Amino acid sequence: MGRLVGWHARAGELGVRLLVLHLLWIAWTLRGGVVLGVFPASAAVHAVVRRDAVHGVGDRGHRAVRAEFRAAWHAELVPANVLGYTVGALWAVLLLDRRVLGVVDLGLAGPVLAGLLTLLTVVAFVMTAALPVLASHFAEGPVRLLRRAAVLVVARPWQALANAVVVGVVLSVYYVVPGLVPVFGLALPAWLSFATLWGSGLLPAPAPVPARAADPALVGAAPVPA
Repeated sequence: MGRLVGWHARAGELGVRLLVLHLLWIAWTLRGGVVLGVFPASAAVHAVVRRDAVHGVGDRGHRAVRAEFRAAWHAELVPANVLGYTVGALWAVLLLDRRVLGVVDLGLAGPVLAGLLTLLTVVAFVMTAALPVLASHFAEGPVRLLRRAAVLVVARPWQALANAVVVGVVLSVYYVVPGLVPVFGLALPAWLSFATLWGSGLLPAPAPVPARAADPALVGAAPVPA
């Protein structure tokens, strides 16, 4: 009985933490005029989630989380926007290609190109799903982060696919139950995504944390300090 009560208490604390992060995401997205605020706010959510996953929630209250979120938003104002709009541009090209294939008759080459484009779209989604976690864990530029995401897909496809499935399931649940979006928003998929990749042992531990085995495919750059 005590274990069940403890589980409910932890679930409640997690729910409140995710709600607070979602509200902070909304506030700081608006602070940046949406266009310049949405990507830094998303990066700040992942920064807080990362710290929770690595060190645990501990006794950090809402005030400490707000301060941590604010600092992460300011730090990611330029890097997150560069990465976000770079990925957005790549997706725009990909979707434009799909549209062109849908209206242009390419004869026998059409089905082949459509199949290749579908495969490329799936790979792009798997990479995109992992990028926010990788960006929060490694202090690297957009090109190296994209390369790291590609290495993850090629070297550890099952873990990368599992992460993409987790994110996809949350998005599907949001589509079926849209009332959950105003409550958890980005915070829930961010938490589940980091829990999936961190729990898999793929991510190297930050220096202040006792060393543990890390996947060689993702080693090569120092993680963001704890």
